[in-house]
Amino acid sequence: MASPRNRRNEAPDPPEESSGKTPVIEIEGEVVDSLPNTMFLVKPIGPNGQPLRIQTGDSGDEEPKAILAHLAGKMRLRFIRVGVGDRVRMQLSPYDLSRGRITWRLRADQRVER
Repeated sequence: MASPRNRRNEAPDPPEESSGKTPVIEIEGEVVDSLPNTMFLVKPIGPNGQPLRIQTGDSGDEEPKAILAHLAGKMRLRFIRVGVGDRVRMQLSPYDLSRGRITWRLRADQRVER
């Protein structure tokens, strides 16, 4: 067991990605509707500003589906308000692409086309 003084000479800790967590998909979207209990319907938006179509395995509709998303815990703690028409960044699980977690509310100056 190494003493705290010799810790400098040891190899650095492995990166956080090697943990057992499932990778998430991050996308941007626009809030379409506000629902009770900090739930929102979010329309996904691609990098070019056009609506993003996500294949969920349901039917081949031409209209992009809205994603049911809830507000992340840190946003609830800090009382960050999200309203209809706001651009948000959200995370999707690779297991269920119809539900997500809103992790960031984009300001007007952050809505620059990529």
